[in-house]
Amino acid sequence: MPRSNEEKKAIETRALTAARKAGAPIPLGEIPGEEPDFRFSSDTWGIEVSELLKPASSNFGIVPAEAETYHKEIVQLAQRQYYSAADATAVKVILYFANARGKKRDKREMARTLVEFVKANIPKPNETVNFHDLELPEGFGSMSMWLDESGDWLCGEGGGYSISNIREALASSINTKNGLLPAYRKNLAPDSHVWLLLYSTASVSRGMEIPHGIEQWRFNFDFDRVFWFTTLGNQFVEIQRAESAKAVTS
Repeated sequence: MPRSNEEKKAIETRALTAARKAGAPIPLGEIPGEEPDFRFSSDTWGIEVSELLKPASSNFGIVPAEAETYHKEIVQLAQRQYYSAADATAVKVILYFANARGKKRDKREMARTLVEFVKANIPKPNETVNFHDLELPEGFGSMSMWLDESGDWLCGEGGGYSISNIREALASSINTKNGLLPAYRKNLAPDSHVWLLLYSTASVSRGMEIPHGIEQWRFNFDFDRVFWFTTLGNQFVEIQRAESAKAVTS
C-alpha cells in the first residue's frame, strides 16, 4: 500500500535527523516542504531526501520492496479468508516465501492455497509445527504454526545483494533526482545550495550497507553535495562527483 504524504514526510524527517546525528553536516532548522523536501536559511539552501532501495537486479527482476508488499497482501488476504469461517481455530502463522525468481504468481490463488494448507495442518495444543519448501505448496519457503489466541499471520523476507547492485541503485537514484534538480532550484532563491540525502533502512527487503571502498566511486550529478545514510551501522558517506569531461580533457 502506498504511503500517505504525512507518512512519507515523517519518514523523511526521521531519516534527515538520524543522518545528522550520525555526523552528516546537515544544519538545524529544517522546514518541511516539497521540491526539495526541506529548506533552510530563507530558501537559500535545500535538501531532497530519497530512499535508496535494493534494485530489481538483486532479485531476478522484481524489486525486493515490491515483493515484500505483495507477500504481505497475500498473507493478509489469506488470514481474512481463514477467519471468515465461524469455527476457525485461532492459529499463529509465521511464513517465508520462496524466491519467485522473476515469476509472477496469482495473489488470490496463493492466498487460497495457503488457507487450505493451514486448515489441513492445525497444530495440537502446546505444539509448534514447522514446514520447509519441499513440504509446502509451490511459492512458499518455510512456515511455523502454533495455537495462539491472537491468531495473527505474519511473513518475513530474505535475500541478498552484491556490490554491483549497490552501485546500480546509487547511479539510478542519483540520476533520477538529478533530472529534477532544475525544479528544486526554481523553488529556492538564486544561487542556493541543493543537497541530496539518500537513506537506507535496516529492513531485509530494502536495506543495504555502505561497502568498503565506496569513497573511490564516482557518479555524475549536479547537486552541490550528495550523501548516503544507512541505519545498518548508523553510518553515512559522502558520494563523490565524477570529473567533468572538461576537467578530464584540460
